[in-house]
Amino acid sequence: MSRPLVRWVLPPGATEPLGVLVERLGAQAALAEGRLFVDGRRAADAQHVVSAGSVVEVHPARAAAADFAILAEHSGLVFVSKPPGVATEPDHAGVAASLVGRVAERLGLPAGALHAVSRLDVGVSGVVTLARDDRGRALAADLRARGGFRRRYVALAPRAPEPATGTWSWALPRSLRGGRGRGAGAAASSSERSAQTLYATVAQADPVYLPGRAASRLAVRPALLALSPITGRTHQLRLHAERAGTPLLGDAEHGGAARLILASGGVLALDRVLLHAGWVELALESALLRVEAEVPADLTALWAKLGGAPEAWQTGLEIALSDGRG
Repeated sequence: MSRPLVRWVLPPGATEPLGVLVERLGAQAALAEGRLFVDGRRAADAQHVVSAGSVVEVHPARAAAADFAILAEHSGLVFVSKPPGVATEPDHAGVAASLVGRVAERLGLPAGALHAVSRLDVGVSGVVTLARDDRGRALAADLRARGGFRRRYVALAPRAPEPATGTWSWALPRSLRGGRGRGAGAAASSSERSAQTLYATVAQADPVYLPGRAASRLAVRPALLALSPITGRTHQLRLHAERAGTPLLGDAEHGGAARLILASGGVLALDRVLLHAGWVELALESALLRVEAEVPADLTALWAKLGGAPEAWQTGLEIALSDGRG
């Protein structure tokens, strides 16, 4: 979440139309783009009267990111390749900057017409599934209910998990403010929900060092992981990787390294979570529909710098993962 550029508290006894306050603050663009909030709620109506004690916040626009691509459409569902640096749904950077806002504009739909069936965090790239109408929402709900909505991710971690292949089954908090999962196989408490992730170590690269004092730097061999969530909890893959002792590279929020030091002494800065949603697969009644998003160049180039085999990405997308249920 961004910090506001401007935070204005209306003094006691004062009331003011939002439009007047916006003009005084020079925040017309923020209001139009959905980056202006009153008491924590996104504001859109310039005629709204702001009461005494209300807090008005103007958040910064997000830097322009790479463009998205519409990959396919089917029965009210739209499949989009999201670049890193874009929020799936509106956040404090505004409606227009979000993926749903940008896709709606390209399709000629109202700003709120699209619903995210699957979401990716700002720093994550790959396939996002959006529903554009009731038909798409109903299809997505039916697929989820019968286990017919499947996803495959590839990620870079500082080391291979132990064991190298298996299922992460730690319960996760309902809210990210509620702490981490408690342990493998533990039943979920009232503040937690069960979560399962299939994973496999696909390949490892050459040894590098995690940041730290030169005398105590930890040598690791980065690993390319294939991940398939069975459930769909917030930050599930990132939290499970952290709990497994191998937080995803670039995921500073969950303990991942923001830099790697090569054996030569060169430093690689990691400016996003190294996680990519490679494909979504729908088990339709008449066919199996798979939509893929190409692994972006920043990930393949980084893996090559680490000495990783280029074919590992395709292996990660194709390798069979099993939860033991057949």
